[in-house]
Amino acid sequence: MDFGLESRTRYEYRWEDYSTPGLITDDALVTRNLLYLAVKGPLDPLRLSVELQDSRRFLSDRVANPNLETGFEFLQAFAQLRFEDALARQPLSLSFGRMVFDWADRRVIARNRNRNTLSAFDGFRLRLGDENAPWEIDSIAVRPVDRNVDDLDESTDHATLVGIAGYWRGWSPHLVLEPYWLWFDQDDNRLVPIQRDLHTFGLHAFGQWAEKSAWDYDLSLAGQWGETQGQAHRAWAAHAEVGRTFSSAWKPRLALWFNYASGDQDATDGSHERFDPLFGATYAFYGYSSYFAWQNMINPTLRLSFAPAQNFRCEIMQRAFWLASDTDTWVRGLRRDRSGGSGDFIGQETDIRLVWQLCKNFDLDLAYSHFWPGGFVASTGAAPPGDFMQIAATLRF
Repeated sequence: MDFGLESRTRYEYRWEDYSTPGLITDDALVTRNLLYLAVKGPLDPLRLSVELQDSRRFLSDRVANPNLETGFEFLQAFAQLRFEDALARQPLSLSFGRMVFDWADRRVIARNRNRNTLSAFDGFRLRLGDENAPWEIDSIAVRPVDRNVDDLDESTDHATLVGIAGYWRGWSPHLVLEPYWLWFDQDDNRLVPIQRDLHTFGLHAFGQWAEKSAWDYDLSLAGQWGETQGQAHRAWAAHAEVGRTFSSAWKPRLALWFNYASGDQDATDGSHERFDPLFGATYAFYGYSSYFAWQNMINPTLRLSFAPAQNFRCEIMQRAFWLASDTDTWVRGLRRDRSGGSGDFIGQETDIRLVWQLCKNFDLDLAYSHFWPGGFVASTGAAPPGDFMQIAATLRF
């Protein structure tokens, strides 16, 4: 039997929060408790897994938010048939039930690290190979689970997610390739009043420039075709990163990132060009403030990370943001100028994070973010600086 426990308590404060109407200033104490149980071995090839989640929010005066609180839930509950050396000497597994997982490079499907609630899916997952194999094929046919603050979470009847991803690790550490395809079909419903029929094709590649090289890279490219709200959907997004790790006691790594996601050029032309990030992660990729996602953005970033001690990690990131289309929306900032006359510079963000592992099972995580609004923000409404701070204590077994 496998057993795991994670208990996180986090205090967070937001000043002039651009992700809310009226730029609310507010604090909150949020808790997330996860309990994982799995039976492996005695019933082989049958394996059983259950993960329980309890997510709650205190102190805050804001309306209930399923991204922060859902109460007690079955986060995962699935059965798996696993066969070792099933095909080409690789393991084969078929899972059925409720699952949470990372997929490809986590930019379109992710097990959320920072958000207080996690995205779950009901359905099937078939894997040939695993993360330790030189190659792997991972396919899914699932329905997203709607998070509900007052009742138990249920899988939606209005959306289906089907996909297949490949992983080639045979050239690691020089090159790892991850091609994927996803089809997301969603009808209008009460919780998500939008119709989508999207095909997302992507390729993720990463590695080191040479054996034991100080230089590394990470590249992602994704394109979307289909239909959104009855309009033809054509969009694309990209991520490029190059980094260098220096040979000193603190192991500093300096990296340059570039994120791009297309925006809609004309709201009246019958086509939709804004990239849809689906169920991807955002916190570490696009800013601790949570003001941004992989849509309608041009985002260069400079990141410095280092470890002053074996159990102490630090990172500093400087980000800048422009609209890819100045006539489209800054989606999480709730701002738009359809004429494009307000320009395209949203602003800059500085992120600082300190993680101190006090012992094997306990760590403290302190993060701070400061947002400097740019010309677009000043031209479309109030434009004070925005700040976000959080301190989290996490116990793991």
